[in-house]
Amino acid sequence: MSIMTKFEHGMERVLVPVANKLNSQRHIAAIRDAFILVFPLIMAGSIITLINFAVLSPDGFIAKILFLGKIFPNLADAQAIFSPVMQGSTNIMAILIVFLVARNLAIFFKQDDLLCGLTAIGAFFIVYTPYTVVDDVSYMTIKFLGAQGLFVAIIVAIITGEVFSRLARSPRLMIKMPEQVPPAVARSFKVLIPVIIITILFTVINYLITLVAPEGLNDLVYTVIQAPLKDMGTNVFSVIIIGLVSNLLWVLGIHGPNTVAAIRDTIFTEPNLDNLSYVAQHGSAWGAPYPA
Repeated sequence: MSIMTKFEHGMERVLVPVANKLNSQRHIAAIRDAFILVFPLIMAGSIITLINFAVLSPDGFIAKILFLGKIFPNLADAQAIFSPVMQGSTNIMAILIVFLVARNLAIFFKQDDLLCGLTAIGAFFIVYTPYTVVDDVSYMTIKFLGAQGLFVAIIVAIITGEVFSRLARSPRLMIKMPEQVPPAVARSFKVLIPVIIITILFTVINYLITLVAPEGLNDLVYTVIQAPLKDMGTNVFSVIIIGLVSNLLWVLGIHGPNTVAAIRDTIFTEPNLDNLSYVAQHGSAWGAPYPA
């Protein structure tokens, strides 16, 4: 047996069991599948942003080649039609992720996935950054609705998914309605007590956190956890390591990108979306904060 064959067999004994456990671990699978489900919306936003600045902008690459600016003098006005697309994709990614991760966990436990996801959204906003009051008017920052709120979204979703699923399957906490009651109403009342408990839980958590960090959980988590991981994601060595691990798993017959997807997406999503937002604002990738 050659040295390479021995090495391959040794790596299979070590990495294959670990990779299989990662793929079957419910939290990692829930996060991975959530990012996969969000992908079409983010991709659609990216494509429309590309069209907006490459085709509809008179200074765009394609517009210059085809002389679209001369053919359509008011071409730039069409950009206003597609400019809000970011508000419905990357700028609300944390909301999408918190719903989908909690929903995926509820599906794993065979509980009401829709109501679990909705409860997670409510919990996310309970611990969201406090409103700013200016002249008796309350303003909510949108800073943590996008990529910067991903870690809190994942944490809230996991807690909600776990607690909701365990409480919802307890017969003592179920409110059973008569058969004459419409199914949607009966479905809502069935998990009413678990939803109330989770709401109270996150209210208490939010109160305790604001005693330590007045700016709220999002600011605390971003400063302590997400920002360092973001720096890791923009480091060339991290990219190389994740790439090597992914390709090594392929060699061993394991779907490498799928296995490391939860870790990879969590680290790289914010820099990628920051670049996309930069392009949407400036019409060019030149000078993007995280060049490839």
